Amino acid sequence: MKQLQLEKFLDYNYVANLQTSPNEKHLSFSIAKANYDANTYNHKLYLSDGKKHEEILNLNEEAFYVWEDDNNILYFNHKNEGDKKLQELKYTMVYRYNLKDKKSSLAYQFKIPISNITILNDNELLINSSLNVDDQKLLKGDKVRQDYINSLEKMTYYHIVEEVPFQRNGGSFIDKKRSQAFIYNIKEDTYTALVDNDINFGFSELDKTKENLYFTSQKAESTPTLFNDVSKYNIKTKEVTKLYDKKEISVSKLIPLKNNLFVMGDDKSKYEINQNPDFYRLENNNLEKVLTFGFSANNSIGSDARYGSNVDQQIINNKFYFLGTSNDRSVLYQFDGATLNKSLGVRGSLETFVTYKDSFYGIGLFDNKLLELYKLNLKDNTVNQISDFNTDNLKDTYIANPIHHQFENDGHTLDGWVLLPQNYNKEIKYPAILDIHGGPKTIYADVYYHEMQVWANLGYIVFFTNPRGSDSFDDDFADIRGQYGTIDYDDLMTFTDLVIEEYSIDVDRLGVTGGSYGGFMTNWIVSHTDRFKAAATQRSISNWISFYGTSDIGAYFGPDQTAGHPLIDHDKVWEQSPLKHANNIKTPLLFIHSEKDYRCPIEQAMQLFTVVKMNGVDTKLVWFKDENHDLSRSGKPQARQLRLEEITHWMNKYLKV
Repeated sequence: MKQLQLEKFLDYNYVANLQTSPNEKHLSFSIAKANYDANTYNHKLYLSDGKKHEEILNLNEEAFYVWEDDNNILYFNHKNEGDKKLQELKYTMVYRYNLKDKKSSLAYQFKIPISNITILNDNELLINSSLNVDDQKLLKGDKVRQDYINSLEKMTYYHIVEEVPFQRNGGSFIDKKRSQAFIYNIKEDTYTALVDNDINFGFSELDKTKENLYFTSQKAESTPTLFNDVSKYNIKTKEVTKLYDKKEISVSKLIPLKNNLFVMGDDKSKYEINQNPDFYRLENNNLEKVLTFGFSANNSIGSDARYGSNVDQQIINNKFYFLGTSNDRSVLYQFDGATLNKSLGVRGSLETFVTYKDSFYGIGLFDNKLLELYKLNLKDNTVNQISDFNTDNLKDTYIANPIHHQFENDGHTLDGWVLLPQNYNKEIKYPAILDIHGGPKTIYADVYYHEMQVWANLGYIVFFTNPRGSDSFDDDFADIRGQYGTIDYDDLMTFTDLVIEEYSIDVDRLGVTGGSYGGFMTNWIVSHTDRFKAAATQRSISNWISFYGTSDIGAYFGPDQTAGHPLIDHDKVWEQSPLKHANNIKTPLLFIHSEKDYRCPIEQAMQLFTVVKMNGVDTKLVWFKDENHDLSRSGKPQARQLRLEEITHWMNKYLKV
């Protein structure tokens, strides 16, 4: 069989954004593909009848689309020069594609930058935007608007910061910017704000009757808060009513169901920011718990073989369906207002789902394959592949099957996996790489992971596991606050010992890598053991103390995860920082970090790199200038390829494949 090439990800078809038209007349989805030369991704829109799939529209570099009605699709397109100029003037151009005449035309020219559109009725749209107080002038008369546009040119050399956080990962300054939502009246060309300009609009849910739009909001403070309010906008009366503002439950999902409003949320009383949600009924400004859940309510399976956005919850036939994570797979749950059931729990990752002509369809990573469309069979808990967009990409190519291991450590049952090289021979000693996921509240599963398959094809044994802190089980399992580098480290080393005992591995050719939390653990591992002979730390944390004031989530995530404030509990926080132990590092250490990573800022790499370099240990920092925390998953094609090349060359250099 052929060897999987490192750059093969450039050929993958990233299937995403599955939708149906309002009356389920059409099933649609998009496919993104890397364009290496242009260093971007191109998106194409498809229609399907559940069996055949037809490309209908080139979305170019814009992934967004939404059904206006059963015959028209709205989408962004900033390809032509005229639109680019209008975009610079803060307008948003939205086009309409008609299925009957197969032609596109300009549908709307909005006066503000927008990120999303929700169709409310024939004359009203909900549009989402991000604006500061001065940006509201964009909605004023032409002269006021133009004067404001002109004034922006004078503000390019400075920025005044008064709030925390002041940057968002990969973005620009967000100080004083608010997530806003407007009801746009098509006939009158008017914009009616749903919240004041000092309020952040959260997320929304339209009820089945399309009479009420429920939404969350949060008063903008100079420091972050994790609790939100719930309100209702009556589309007929145009009235906004506050339904909940007690700051007792942090609401994460809105569920208008059977003339009631249910929510998923948590009180953060026991497990702080990582606490899993329960179900509540909202009535008279009170949230009454109706069902204890306490598990993941999101698909937190990691993979570098997906690209694009997906919906993970829907109300179908008066039941609320949502994706969660359980053990080693994603699960489709169903809530009817009183009881909760698992509707689908196939091993792998269900990315999104819809109903079309009385059947469930989804996009998934199943059977160690790339993304494809599937018909979901809820009765017998199976999935049936109905597309072949990626079959040829892996045809006649060696793809290692993940070998699942369950193992015990410290009274816990954990899951781990091993990928073996082609023609694995127990008589040969192989180099091996431990790959550690981010989060830490995410998981690995037996889904396709490009980087690991590349290394297995190069002759490495690749192994990975979900240590404590992962999203595999309940709150207790995921809770490692104040214990970073202790119980999770023990789980990782226990699995490493198991793999070495089970498989033919050269213990003098062990490598370790990981990103985000996995980068933290890579830093921690090489500062606490010399058993690994090469390491690559990606988008990592090295110093919890400086992380507090530089990360976009540092002010609350750092104290929460370390169970200490850097000033009040300095010794405790510093003890959990790999930088404190950096003089112990003897392992050659590669740093991969992005300049626009404001989640784990690049100063984290700079600090540890400097110590390692000054101590005479071989090290290198690969500094990506125009990338962010998501480099390995959605970075520009050229950067993604270089990242994987650098890690692979580093491992090859020291593990001598």
